[in-house]
Amino acid sequence: MPQSWEAAYRQAMVETDRFRLIGKIDLAIPVLRACLEELESSAERLAERQRISDALLTLDMVRRVELKI
Repeated sequence: MPQSWEAAYRQAMVETDRFRLIGKIDLAIPVLRACLEELESSAERLAERQRISDALLTLDMVRRVELKI
């Protein structure tokens, strides 16, 4: 069963080890993007699409600010 975007995001956000965090972010981003793509044509799932977009922005911020990547 594929991992849910929420689980992938949560695993990345709770990781405290810098090197593991990089890997978990790298694993989470494609999961979130795939889910966002699936929901792209779904008008009634606008709130979930927004949550996924926010999560992607947060992961990007963590990469740039915390990890300086």
